[in-house]
Amino acid sequence: YDLFWSRGYNSLGVAEICKTTGMTKGAFYNAYKSKENFLLEGMKEYGNVASSINKELLKPSGKKDSLKRLRSFYDQMFDTQAKMNNRGCLIVNMMSEMGAQNSLVRKVAAIEFNNFIETIEPTVRGAQEEGDLRKDIDSKNLTELIHTTFLGSLTRAKGMKSEVEGKKTIKLLISSLSP
Repeated sequence: YDLFWSRGYNSLGVAEICKTTGMTKGAFYNAYKSKENFLLEGMKEYGNVASSINKELLKPSGKKDSLKRLRSFYDQMFDTQAKMNNRGCLIVNMMSEMGAQNSLVRKVAAIEFNNFIETIEPTVRGAQEEGDLRKDIDSKNLTELIHTTFLGSLTRAKGMKSEVEGKKTIKLLISSLSP
């Protein structure tokens, strides 16, 4: 992940991947067949790890209501990015770099995005059922609105090396979606 975050896909060579991972080129090509397959597998694994973390962060606990869990979730996402030097989301970074040219990257990114939405949507639906978010918008559409706004804010935070404005944007959006 560090190589893709720091170098991107197009400026990263297989030799550098092998040097960093300790794999020989033969082992690399035997395992992945191509740099593109290596990226796609990395994106899938990143999505799996992120989904597991997200499920844990959004898991109901105690008396914390759905809206509080949702707000806390996005605050933690921004805080994590700050700790990671505002690298952004690997899926979004690769989609931004390669999505227009590579249908497989687009496909994997879409699958992983949908997995994120499916993980977050029950919490949004819970906030709607508790009366804290508007009910006139389908919970999946509302989740997509919130999460795509987060991703845009994350991109801004990455460019500015500060999560402060991103947190403000998400808080404003969620507040504006209250009934």
